[in-house]
Amino acid sequence: MEIQVWSGWLAGLAIGLFVVLHFWLIGKPAGCSTGYGNVCGLLCRRVRYYHEGEYSNKNNIKLWFLIGIPIGGFLSAMHSPDAWHISFDMGMYDEILPQSAAAKAIWLIFGGMLLGFGARLAGACTTGHALVGGAMLNPPSLLAGLVFFASAFFATRLLFGT
Repeated sequence: MEIQVWSGWLAGLAIGLFVVLHFWLIGKPAGCSTGYGNVCGLLCRRVRYYHEGEYSNKNNIKLWFLIGIPIGGFLSAMHSPDAWHISFDMGMYDEILPQSAAAKAIWLIFGGMLLGFGARLAGACTTGHALVGGAMLNPPSLLAGLVFFASAFFATRLLFGT
């Protein structure tokens, strides 16, 4: 079975056009970390941090953007049913992750929480800094994107020795 994927240049062009179109239509840069904060705010009503500013707004466009990402992925997967199936296979990461499904789930949830915390600490997620900030030639975002990709490169070399 052969899986059809977009070529890199076409996917990059589509992402770039989306970033520009989103900013032009909405007037705000695209990004997921504020939507993540909105979800946390809806789930954690008692935490004061989430009752202030844009986290308390249920109609924040970034909340709907964050919700739309898995829905879009699901609809895309449903469009090509031959390529989609439920699996706990993590590919090359099976070498470094625990082998039991429960331990994998705990490890991945913890990693996701660290990613969310890091995104809020950095002021934006990878999408916000590298794609949107890069498209706007924002120097702090360009630096953050460089640090993100350099860190990923060195972490991969450390974990997999390649």
